[in-house]
Amino acid sequence: MRMTSGYRYPDGGDLLTLRFIAAHEPYPGYWAASEALALDGVAARLRERLPDRRAVRALDAGCGAGRLLPWLSDLAATLTGADPDPDRLDEARRQPLAPGTAAAFAARDAAEPGGGPYDLVVCSHVLQHVPTARAAAILAGLRRAARPGAALVLAVSRAPVGGEHHELSTTRGDDVVSTAVDRAGFDAAAAAAEPGTLPIRFLDPAGLRADAAAAGWRTEWEWTYHVLDGPAGLPATLDRDRVVNGSAELRARYGRDLMLLLRAA
Repeated sequence: MRMTSGYRYPDGGDLLTLRFIAAHEPYPGYWAASEALALDGVAARLRERLPDRRAVRALDAGCGAGRLLPWLSDLAATLTGADPDPDRLDEARRQPLAPGTAAAFAARDAAEPGGGPYDLVVCSHVLQHVPTARAAAILAGLRRAARPGAALVLAVSRAPVGGEHHELSTTRGDDVVSTAVDRAGFDAAAAAAEPGTLPIRFLDPAGLRADAAAAGWRTEWEWTYHVLDGPAGLPATLDRDRVVNGSAELRARYGRDLMLLLRAA
């Protein structure tokens, strides 16, 4: 299934996401700080590999409202934001970018982003909301849009290794209700994209790395973040992320989200 021009992201205004964060982050501000730590880590590695930002062409595939475009514009002076939801794309156009950035926007599906070839591609929290079979098409489409040796920053909702599962998130009053569904139920909900029902696939990290490799991407670095649970004694501060990532055993089990840095073969 290809996202059409009539597509609208089902979590309008990120209402479900914001309510989930408020109810589950271990302390106020943790969610944003955890993502910032992950982004700082991947940016440091990108700066070691990318040329001067004036020479870098970047794509944010599935940019949504453009939340990551300011971060991306610090790394690339020429960027494209692509998203099939025209309302969210209008929001993306209003994001403040680094001085000297040339930005273009396209109402396009992440599997067919157009343009390119790109030196840097970002695809953040897209794969977990599309029908399962489309993930491979998106990874392959991003590879076609990238230069040989280009970098891909990929962020997804993750499961423990070997524990991929699916949920539908809805609201009940002021609460977010998450209901477990099987793959078929998830795929049907993802295809329907009904407002107020957010389908989430929690991807198996090992399976994701394998799918990316099949599409021509080589994993170079990964970081798990948004650590909402964990073993006894885990710090109640941002250090919880560092502790989990410092242990292969803990990293395999904990964290709601995963960030990968991959290289085009």
